[in-house]
Amino acid sequence: MQSVASWAAVWPPLTLAGLAALARRRGAALQLLDCNVEPRMDTARAVALIREFAPNLVVINTGFPSIDGDAAFAAIVRQAVPGAMVVGTGQFFTLLGAQSMEAHNGFDAALTGEPEGGFDDLLARMEEGASLEGLPGLMLRKGDAVQSAPTRPPLQDLDSLPFPARDLLRPGAYRLPHNGRPFTLVNVARGCPGACSFCIAPAYHGHRLRRHSLEYTLGEIESCMCDLGLRDFLFWEEIFAHDRDFAISLCEAFLQKGWKLSWASTTRADRVDAELLRLMKRAGCFLLGLGIESGSQEVLNLAHKGETVEDMRRAVELCREAGVQTMGHFIFGLPGETPQTAEATVRFALGLGLDYLQCYAAVPYPGTELGDMARRNGWVRTDTWAEYDFGGKSVMDIGTIRPEEVDYYRRRLFRRFYLRPGYMARQLAGLVRHPWQLAQAAQFLRWI
Repeated sequence: MQSVASWAAVWPPLTLAGLAALARRRGAALQLLDCNVEPRMDTARAVALIREFAPNLVVINTGFPSIDGDAAFAAIVRQAVPGAMVVGTGQFFTLLGAQSMEAHNGFDAALTGEPEGGFDDLLARMEEGASLEGLPGLMLRKGDAVQSAPTRPPLQDLDSLPFPARDLLRPGAYRLPHNGRPFTLVNVARGCPGACSFCIAPAYHGHRLRRHSLEYTLGEIESCMCDLGLRDFLFWEEIFAHDRDFAISLCEAFLQKGWKLSWASTTRADRVDAELLRLMKRAGCFLLGLGIESGSQEVLNLAHKGETVEDMRRAVELCREAGVQTMGHFIFGLPGETPQTAEATVRFALGLGLDYLQCYAAVPYPGTELGDMARRNGWVRTDTWAEYDFGGKSVMDIGTIRPEEVDYYRRRLFRRFYLRPGYMARQLAGLVRHPWQLAQAAQFLRWI
């Protein structure tokens, strides 16, 4: 189950579509269910569809906030389709290892790390009738015990992957609230060389930046355009502009081909410049996400952001001059946070001139520096993994600010930003250009 994303929009499950493409390449019969978007879909209906399809393998994508429901659903599927192996995938299993399956017994196995290599090998061994024990990147349940396996290194040749099987997803189900048009995610690169203490990307994808080739990326986008009629994209990676030469080449290719695209991405504030932003705008970029995190330089330094408050201010200004909208991301409750620094962040965010923002509470995810620090210092205030949720309540007491105060300042910024009368009037006018968007507008207000 996916939480509502930054614009009250549901994102397509690109990981599952990628795994489906690998299975299709091996000639397997496929069914891909995204219960977030299927009409009148509940657990009973989903299980009935799976039972009717009668698979020998069921893969369930999971997350920390949804893990309890994911595991309960996995247990129901195991009982309803006893001939099927139920496999979990996602960062939950990677960051927690064997502890993840010991805490949730609904899964027969789980893929760890980037799942494609382990999944493809799993399919190969199942075809051969070979043992699954010791398969790198696959944990197995053996009675009451969990058998771990060697960690699979990140995939080096991303171009070896087939394009995700987006045709198996419900057409038109994923739409951008600001314009109502269908969109999809495109994974351009993986890994992040940054050292941010709170980030789970390096624990899952590694620190080394790996990217698809320009030819592969253009081919995937062209496939989405020709086969699915899509023109709106979200480039799914941590820092789009980190490889400036690639970003320039991609934008120039869009222009040379005459493609009329609309796209968004995310990057670091210190990786943008006026020339690049102008080119991105000409090539169809309408929004850039920026990981700003805090208005306190001390908090940024303790989080090893490697950026300054002035970098953030300058990036937003450059985007505004280029005509690219901005989405600022802020995290309250990082080490060094106090009520004073939190209030400073509120003032800083409101004065930046952002078009959108998201606010999170710092989460001590396992496998991160922040997670290690929180456990050493006894900061964690929950025993429930589902409460490890960027969009949920604070689960840490770092000693300089209470969890309740973290939640207060997070709500304070959210409401002061989005409930400004002029801002609400402009956004709602854009959301309700068409009658069918009224429901999305209401969802957006509830999300706020």
